[in-house]
Amino acid sequence: MARERLRYFEAMAIYCEAIAMVEEYQQAVSVANLGGIRDVQGLYPQLGLKNSPQVYETLEHRLVVAEAAQRLRLPLISKDGEIHEEEIEKWSILSRSSLDSTSTSITISSSSNSTNYTNSSANITAERASSALSIGPDTSEPEVGGVPNRFLGITPAYLWQTQLQQTPLSMDMTDYQMSLSREIESRLKAKCDKLADVFVMDDIDSSSRSQNSSARLPERVKLIIEEIEREEAALREDLYSADRKFAEYYNVLEQILGVLIKLVKDLKLQHQHKYDELQKTWLCKRCETMSAKLRVLEHILLLETYTQDSIPALHKIRKYLLEATEEASIAYNKAVTRLREYQGVDPHFDTIARQYHEIVKKLENMQWTIHQVEMDLKRLPDHPST
Repeated sequence: MARERLRYFEAMAIYCEAIAMVEEYQQAVSVANLGGIRDVQGLYPQLGLKNSPQVYETLEHRLVVAEAAQRLRLPLISKDGEIHEEEIEKWSILSRSSLDSTSTSITISSSSNSTNYTNSSANITAERASSALSIGPDTSEPEVGGVPNRFLGITPAYLWQTQLQQTPLSMDMTDYQMSLSREIESRLKAKCDKLADVFVMDDIDSSSRSQNSSARLPERVKLIIEEIEREEAALREDLYSADRKFAEYYNVLEQILGVLIKLVKDLKLQHQHKYDELQKTWLCKRCETMSAKLRVLEHILLLETYTQDSIPALHKIRKYLLEATEEASIAYNKAVTRLREYQGVDPHFDTIARQYHEIVKKLENMQWTIHQVEMDLKRLPDHPST
């Protein structure tokens, strides 16, 4: 159990370093794209990268394919929505065998002594590193996770075969594995060195604490008070500097706002006033032009209407219209006067006049009927025998 746990931690450390390398490479590419930098490899030393871009792209692709292939090895849920005990046991055995066949076999040799651990904790053998970083499929288990009609019938071996055929390496596989193993070894060694330094510093601090424990309590309290006072003074200075910066920024913002207001009032609105003035002048000229056109049309109409031949006829028409207007006005005045007289005599004049009009209509109808009967009687023959 301890051996398996150690192997798991070793594989996890290598996997984390590989992921970190890919992320740092992607970060360098994004920084180069945003900054317009053509020499992407110039950013590699800042991020701790040492290989060519093709190595990192190939590593990223192989990690993606390895994760997909490992997902295909996960236990399948049965039709009733549960995983039975025998299936769990079977898949656990298969997962252990796949882990034993495809996991990394890089070992980090370490001793119990901290000094020896610092010097030899990151020693990784080249052969095991190359076999682990190749991340190849397990050909001894072609059917693991590839049950027919499950996961679309895709097996890890088929996935590895198709993906590796699509992206062939232009460099030698041995060189690729060695370059990756050397870089991962250097990264792990640097981290182990830092960890060992931390342990050494902890030992030094513990020894110094044991020596200082014999010091007198007032001196320790005095030191703590002085440290707190220094921190308080530093915080107060930071607060004052922040206030000064805020005042400076506020003044700058006021100046910027004043410039913007001046630009809007003096420049933009000035141009707007000029534009409005030009628009008003153009509209006035256009109105004057339309008025002149209407006057011209009026004169043309008058010229075409009042000719030497039409003037006498127009005078006669005017005379006739004036006479007809006078007669109509006289008749209207008479009717109005008579109506007022009738209304003054009897307030029910309208009703009487309406009844009179109806009676006159009835009389006319009766006269017409009598006339028709008389005509029919006249058409009858004189002799009754006929």
